[in-house]
Amino acid sequence: MTETTNQTPAERILITGASGNVGLETLRLLMLRPDRTTRDVVAGGRSRVDTETDTAVQPDGFVRLDFTDPGTFAAALAGVSRVLLVRPPQLADVDRYFAPFVQAMKQAGVRHVVFLSLQGVENNPVTPHHKIERLIVEAGLPFTFLRPSFFMQNLSTTHRDEIKDRHEIFIPAGRGRTSFVDVRDIAAVAELVLTNPTQAYQNRGYELTGSEALTYDEIAGILSRVVGHRITYRNPSIIRFIWQKWRREKNPLGFTLVMTALYTVSKLGKAARLTEETAQLLGRPPITFRQFADAYRSVWL
Repeated sequence: MTETTNQTPAERILITGASGNVGLETLRLLMLRPDRTTRDVVAGGRSRVDTETDTAVQPDGFVRLDFTDPGTFAAALAGVSRVLLVRPPQLADVDRYFAPFVQAMKQAGVRHVVFLSLQGVENNPVTPHHKIERLIVEAGLPFTFLRPSFFMQNLSTTHRDEIKDRHEIFIPAGRGRTSFVDVRDIAAVAELVLTNPTQAYQNRGYELTGSEALTYDEIAGILSRVVGHRITYRNPSIIRFIWQKWRREKNPLGFTLVMTALYTVSKLGKAARLTEETAQLLGRPPITFRQFADAYRSVWL
């Protein structure tokens, strides 16, 4: 696998976070398209070796892209026309890590930035996503902001071990309802937007949700039925949650605090909003939580 291809495709698409949930699924969909030879799809990561190893789907090429090293930006963006920008969860300092990258995209002549943002971000200025959106707008880059609700896949990744090993969901979300969306639906929208030849989706934000707003007690009940044994929803205090995730499980503090803030939104009953935008964009109903749980059952066994 080389850094570039021998073809001269019409577009070069850079996927950041290509080994993560949304990035990997978007990459998979792009590489399965029948017209994929018209686009050069490259995956960016801190180390080409690590990215190539972690990325189960093989793109047309790999480029080194490290948000903590601005020296990697120019080469990674060379010839790139569209970017799927995914913020690494451990990087919360927007001015330090993302302001230089946004300027680098502008200097490189990127024609469209698809940013994986957050539901309700326009009313939540303390989140890194809000600040990154503002940077992109102020830079004058054509954009599409994907603003999904809670990922169903958080339960098969971030919270996998507690469900698998301790048979519990350890989340401080109280009894509030949460709207969930499957990463596969988010990626399908990203693929749609990244490959559209018009400007139909540019300079717009889309609030992507599934069709259900569930409590974590209901989530635990569905998972219990799917895996065949009881999964209990624990509702820890915020202090206990931070201690568990940061001190005992060794998650970065910034990542832990962002998780805490998001689950607090659920606890306050402000994460239950559902929209029709996912269904309208994809022309089909969103994946349900039961469908997700059935598909991912093996990760909790």
